[in-house]
Amino acid sequence: MSAREYVLLFDGECGLCGAFGRWVHAADLRRRIRIRPAQSSRELLRGVPDDQVLAVFHMVDPGGRITSAGDAVPTLIEALPMGVGLARVVRGSEALMGRARRSYRFAARFRDRLVCRVAPAATSVGSGP
Repeated sequence: MSAREYVLLFDGECGLCGAFGRWVHAADLRRRIRIRPAQSSRELLRGVPDDQVLAVFHMVDPGGRITSAGDAVPTLIEALPMGVGLARVVRGSEALMGRARRSYRFAARFRDRLVCRVAPAATSVGSGP
């Protein structure tokens, strides 16, 4: 991992997660985010309980810090163009972090019933292993 690189990890077999990864890839104009399925990236998720590896998305920042689920939203925002300031605001506001966590839980609760029935894209996104 380079000094300025982030890694987004998610369930590679989930249609919603794959769509999310494709959206992030399109928004990542500076190509700072490597997008990888968690299934083949377990070494990056040391310390994450096994039952959480595929249950939520994870961000690994350039320093190796792992954030997951709603707590990973500011890390994702800071990796995107012009996102550092917004990430700082979100991270510093308990109200905004609470909203991010609740929104994430809402989306995750319905992923298996609604979107994951759609097959993931045949091609992967990101800049490889």
